[in-house]
Amino acid sequence: MSKRRVPKKIKALLGINALLLVCIFICSFLLIKRITQPNEGNTSGTAMTRSLEEGSSSIEWTRVKKPVKLPILMYHSVHNMAESEAANANLIVDPETFESQLKALKKAGYYTLTPGEAYRILVKNEVPKGKKFVWLTFDDGNEDFYTIAYPILKKYKAKATNNVITGFVKKGNAGNLTVKQMKEMMAHGMSFQSHTVNHPDLSTTDKATQKVELTDSIDFLENKLNTKVNTIAYPSGRYNQTTLDLAKKTYKLGLTTNEGLASAKDGLLSLNRVRILPTTTAKGLLSEIDTDNE
Repeated sequence: MSKRRVPKKIKALLGINALLLVCIFICSFLLIKRITQPNEGNTSGTAMTRSLEEGSSSIEWTRVKKPVKLPILMYHSVHNMAESEAANANLIVDPETFESQLKALKKAGYYTLTPGEAYRILVKNEVPKGKKFVWLTFDDGNEDFYTIAYPILKKYKAKATNNVITGFVKKGNAGNLTVKQMKEMMAHGMSFQSHTVNHPDLSTTDKATQKVELTDSIDFLENKLNTKVNTIAYPSGRYNQTTLDLAKKTYKLGLTTNEGLASAKDGLLSLNRVRILPTTTAKGLLSEIDTDNE
């Protein structure tokens, strides 16, 4: 029996169909890959996590020889103080003073850091090339960070980190930030890190409670904000060796209230900060944080 020959037209059609199937497969693969990868234009989620770890892609970094001294500013509240707040006077900076400080920092050429960039500086001894730098931190997660400080920060294109007492946010305490507010600010360069759940004195707290305070605050922020938490600010600057032992399991950086410039030699989990007082002038601030990081 003779073998039946397939007409040329049918062969051509079969070839075209096979080619179409290959194209469909490739397009489907590329589409799935694009959907599952983070959008580089997205400022939340995985993209935000990556930016916290690696820093801004528009900044050129360079390694320096001498150990870096990092100025970490410590703020709490920004508003006009009422007479009833006299006991907390040193924790409150008025908006005009705050703006004068940001204006001076910008004029002097300071680049404001994210937590990930601060970590890079301290661990790799790399700095933004040709720039001075400073890390702006706020403790407690007060609502005036959103209503007063945030608009001023945006005006000067400055980034800042607020260390949040997550239990207060979860309870919806008046005067504290909300998750919605934090998400909005994250899209404009603000970041949010841990200040524990209930703001206890960790130096007098038992190990089990300390562990809950340190880990539950991370879980809340990472779940609610879809961001990476790598920094703990110890409540009132108080901690002990147990705190440090627990912190090193879950955090990369620890912020104290010890006065001075931060450096790796002091320990990544016991970093100094520069306290900003209501009397801190713009000129005085620039003098206090001046370094020779070259």
